Order: sequence, then structure tokens, then C-alpha cells
Amino acid sequence: MAETGTLKIKNGEVQFIKFGKGKKPLVILPGLSYDGFFPQAEAIESAYGVFSEDFTVHLIDRNLTPKTGYSVRDMADDAAEAIEKLGISCADVFGVSLGGMVAQQLAICYPQLVNKLVIGSTMSRPNKTVLSVLTRWEGIAKSGDIDALTVDINKTIYSPSTLKKYAAVFSALKTVATSEKTARFITYINAAKNFDVYSALNRITAKTFVIGALRDRITTASAALETANALRCQYYEYKRYGHAVFDEAPDYKKRVYGFLTE
Repeated sequence: MAETGTLKIKNGEVQFIKFGKGKKPLVILPGLSYDGFFPQAEAIESAYGVFSEDFTVHLIDRNLTPKTGYSVRDMADDAAEAIEKLGISCADVFGVSLGGMVAQQLAICYPQLVNKLVIGSTMSRPNKTVLSVLTRWEGIAKSGDIDALTVDINKTIYSPSTLKKYAAVFSALKTVATSEKTARFITYINAAKNFDVYSALNRITAKTFVIGALRDRITTASAALETANALRCQYYEYKRYGHAVFDEAPDYKKRVYGFLTE
């Protein structure tokens, strides 16, 4: 059964989900979310079950009370403090989308905390596509129509086949909008829009694996490949999936597991 908790850190609070019984620590840094990941603890534990025997997994979410101008560097600082408070001296780190950006920043600024690094559906600097999508989501969020925001996010990250297959599930999921969550979501969006560590990628010393998706309509496959080329690291690209390939491709987590245990 997944354990959930909240850590007080210097600049606020972060929530975490913990599961698994392995000796190896694995830190998961998730993507952008309006609601956070606490409500999905059991589903996340099930989805990442392949890691449970060999790893103790900690999914670390972002600061619940981000300050004005909160950046991806701030997210990495908060993650580093949370990792240390959880008693982890060094961990394998897996980050997707915005979490992949945080993971890169963490590996740059806190190399002693990162053993191996896996990043997926992410970028090391913004491009026109991601800026366009994030600006659109920011505008919808500011309008207050969070139902429309949820629909737009789902249509952008998931493939049509997944949307059709799980239409009933998606329609049943209702987001409770609050001004606090909306403000936080917009803060995270602006952090992503201003993220750029491309010139600092040479400071990452951890063995790294980058995963892209050809049909990624947010961060794009070209951005993932650019990051992998700059890092001169292992790269794999899914041809039939989009941004949410980490949820959709049946072999995705086994591929990550294989890299972390090789």
C-alpha cells in the first residue's frame, strides 16, 4: 500500500508518495498537474509495480506554496531538500515532462544526489511548440474554465485511441477548481516557459537515458533528441506515441527499469 506524506521544507511544503521494498532508492519527478498526484497514489503504485521489488520509490511533487517567480531551479532546490529529508543520500532519478526539466536541473546543481538519470517527453530549452501550448493553457487557466483546461490538456497529451478507450474514465474525473490551485498551476507553467539549461548540460555527470516520442505535440521529439545529443547519452524514440508515452506505451516502464538495473 502506497504511503503518502507532506514534508516541510525551507520555502514551503512538498507532498510525496512512497512505495516498494527494494534497497535501491528511486525518485520520480512528475509532470505538470493541476491537482497534484496525491489522489493518484494507488494508481501510481500499480503503474510502477515493476520497480517495487528492487526499488523503494519516492514520487516527489512540487512546492504547494511557490513564491512569486518560482523557477525550475527552485523546484530542483526543493526536490533536493526533500530527498535529503527523506534520508536518501543518492538515488536514481526519473522525470517526465516538467519533471524531466527538474531532473536535469537537479543533476546539474546536485550531482551528488543523482546516480542514474532518465528523462522523458521533455526539453532542455523551450521551443515554439511548447511555448505555444503552455501559453494556451495559461490563458484557459486564467479564464477560470478549468473543465475546458482539463479537456485541452488530455487532448494534447494523449493519443486519440487512448482518449476513446478511456472516454468514460476521463469524463468521470472531475477537477475541483480553486484560485489557489489555478495560481500554482500558472506559476508552474511560467517556470517551464523560462527553463533553459541547454548550455549547462555538460555539467551532468550521471549516466543518462533520454526517451522521446515522435508524436509529442508539446515538448516535441526534436527537443528530446537535441537534449540527448548534447548529453551524448542513450536515446530511444517511440514512433507511434505522443507526449504521454510514459503512460501509454506498454513497455515504457520496463525500458526504464532495464536501464536502471543494467
